[in-house]
Amino acid sequence: MIIIFTFALFACLFFLTEGNTQTKHFETAGQKFKSIKILNEMPADQMGKVMNMMSASLGVKCGFCHASDDGDYEKEGFEHKDIARQMLKMTFDLNKNYFEGKPEVNCSTCHQGHAHPRAEFPLAPAISQDGRLKQPEKKPDVFELIDKYSAAVGTRTRAGIKTLHIKALRVEPDGVTTEPEEIWAKNEKVLTETRYGDYIVKELFDGTSASKFGNSSKIDIKPDEAEQIKREAQLLSGDLRSIYQKMDFRAVELLDGRKVYRIDAVTSDKQSDRLYFDMDSGLLVRRSSATPTVLGFHIFQVDYLDYKDFGGFKLPTTINYAMPQIYWTRKVLKVENGAKFDDQIFTLN
Repeated sequence: MIIIFTFALFACLFFLTEGNTQTKHFETAGQKFKSIKILNEMPADQMGKVMNMMSASLGVKCGFCHASDDGDYEKEGFEHKDIARQMLKMTFDLNKNYFEGKPEVNCSTCHQGHAHPRAEFPLAPAISQDGRLKQPEKKPDVFELIDKYSAAVGTRTRAGIKTLHIKALRVEPDGVTTEPEEIWAKNEKVLTETRYGDYIVKELFDGTSASKFGNSSKIDIKPDEAEQIKREAQLLSGDLRSIYQKMDFRAVELLDGRKVYRIDAVTSDKQSDRLYFDMDSGLLVRRSSATPTVLGFHIFQVDYLDYKDFGGFKLPTTINYAMPQIYWTRKVLKVENGAKFDDQIFTLN
């Protein structure tokens, strides 16, 4: 059966990060990888994201199209891989000819998590336009919403907390496999350490830039990955006004059955996030960002749940992270305010 690779309309859901993520000179997929026939001109650093987006849209693993028994993903002679190339070409042609070259159509448009698109039409009654969520007659003041959040969660500055030491567990998608985590925070500096047996992954935000290490070796990370490390570190302060230069109220939406305010926010270095605040509690319950690729937006989403008070400063104790085909949860076990530790831990070589 022919597999149709088409792509979801993310443009309606997320706005582009201001500025171009691609520089004038970049390595293409055709230059870096072998056996590339359709994605030749795509920036090479988009390959992982694009493959995960396709995999998630079909609800399949890499071996559906690639030879996974020997790890040679560039091997030829697989029907699904050949069909995928045909469908990618079709998708690019559709977007070029009907959507002004914008990636309006992608795999999820047709597949919706299934390996093969479903041709059946829905039989459920159509939702009346009158059934849309009612929006406030007067647009809420975004700074009042942010102040409500600050009052609900507190800020480390107001609570007089200069340092934090957090112990947590990283819970994998199976719900059983876990890895111990520790987080040290002082002012704007944050170090997160995750132990996979003898292999230790460290993510550091030194107050200016983000970096990542595996044991003693530095790991090359893409700009959007560094941005996520930075943002999660910044949010530990609870002071959103110091993080975002511009914030606009967009709509009241439903999130897991509860009403939330959605705010589109931009940092001083032109990075964009969407923030979702619970209408009743005022707490931040979701943050999402989008990185543009040739097939649409690659989404990074964080859900903040189960807030608890730790000496005048509330923190979420269940944090769900999600990207296409990548999911994990952080379970906070213990928080120590005013912890004493050597500043040297924030110096990684």
